[in-house]
Amino acid sequence: MQQIVEKALTASAIVAVIGLLSGTALGQVQGQSQAGAAAAAATEVGQQPPAEAAVGAEPLVTFTTSLTVRSYTIAAGAAQGNLEGASCGTRKMISGACHPFYNDRVTIINQFPNISANTWRCGFKNNTAGTVTVFIYTVCAQ
Repeated sequence: MQQIVEKALTASAIVAVIGLLSGTALGQVQGQSQAGAAAAAATEVGQQPPAEAAVGAEPLVTFTTSLTVRSYTIAAGAAQGNLEGASCGTRKMISGACHPFYNDRVTIINQFPNISANTWRCGFKNNTAGTVTVFIYTVCAQ
């Protein structure tokens, strides 16, 4: 049961990250700018829209994002300094994350984009007495 809850929390965090990357805030209509959302909310309650909303509509920028994931196992007491995430292929890597899967004894020793491989790179140190699984997420956009 705990694993199901942890996976659901991970999925919800991923959805939140994708929402932030796409520029859509909670309660915002798809494609609506924050200024536009504020103006719409003000109009609904009979108030004047904020000055920044009255200046003009923000240009709509659209793109699609996807999330890749790759997992690795690390032996007890071992460190892996340069583990690669899954490549974005024809899309462009825009961000990434290193995830020790809720284990406070597994530390992230480095993380950075690997631009030439179009993916995210992570390093982990397993400070436990057993083998652990870690995850590398890469956010891709087109």
